[in-house]
Amino acid sequence: MSDFPVYLAHDHTQRAEDYLRDLQGGVTGKILHLTIDSWIEAPTKQKYLEAYDSYDGFRQRGLDALTKLHAIADDPRNKVCVIREFSDLEMARSAGQLAVIAGNEGGKILGSHTGLIDAWFPMGLRHVQFNWAMPNLLGASQTQEDDPDQPGLTQLGREAIEIMNARGMIVDVSHSAPQTIIDALETTSKPILNSHSGGRSIADKQQNLWDGQIRAMADNGGVIGMHFCSRLVLGQNGVQAEISDVVRQIRYVYEVGGIDVVGLGPDWVLGDPARDVPYLRNTDQEDLTWAKGLEDSGELPNLWDPLSASGFTSAEIEKIAGGNMLRLFRDVLPG
Repeated sequence: MSDFPVYLAHDHTQRAEDYLRDLQGGVTGKILHLTIDSWIEAPTKQKYLEAYDSYDGFRQRGLDALTKLHAIADDPRNKVCVIREFSDLEMARSAGQLAVIAGNEGGKILGSHTGLIDAWFPMGLRHVQFNWAMPNLLGASQTQEDDPDQPGLTQLGREAIEIMNARGMIVDVSHSAPQTIIDALETTSKPILNSHSGGRSIADKQQNLWDGQIRAMADNGGVIGMHFCSRLVLGQNGVQAEISDVVRQIRYVYEVGGIDVVGLGPDWVLGDPARDVPYLRNTDQEDLTWAKGLEDSGELPNLWDPLSASGFTSAEIEKIAGGNMLRLFRDVLPG
């Protein structure tokens, strides 16, 4: 167990046993991306792509996942608290509960108008990541970065940010195109999140950030959650990363943007074979791995000593582990 708060910017594991493992690994809380726009039950890749190109089913999948989370939180044996306002975080920690901030990855649950934000907010949704790896009505995704006709952040996306700022919801630009990120930073009145990423200069994957983007996130007071997935850490597929590679990424982003921009966004996504096997097949990710020794939240304590050995002070490690995310929560969430 860690002696300091640990708040993760990006995780998908959401069974009762996952939450208990989080607590055992010293995790204080996390943004739980309840749904990804790519989690679609489809027997073939063609059917998957057809479903993704529509907006059918995304709202219902989000509702089902949020309902399941509340049911788990209602059972005290599971030690889960769904966070609605900032003050809930300390209440959860004092009670020995895992603080879970309900989020969505991809934004398609909002459909084609911003009115749905006010439908989701009372149900506990406090975070929306505007893109997955495909475009939508909120803005251009990372796959469009070289398209001269891509819109960046759309008018719908700008309106969504303004409403989310006013309500106290976290805006997340991970997977967004560079222009979408620039536009979001110019639009927001609150710090924003890039929940699972890394330094692109040392690992050239579209999801990672160039130095100028890292500095812009730092200037905004935002946080970048450092990815543990091997291909994002290394910039190549088919090779498993080591903890030392994750530390190298963390140090790089720290050196470019400063200590206050660095957080942890492991993006652990596996755990439900019925969901995961078709998801990995339909998205061509069957070789997906996480850094050896950081493959689930129970292994998270393996990171602290290597960070210290690399030269980070105790105060800096506390910021990386959760202090910076806690500051973002204080700046953005209601109450």
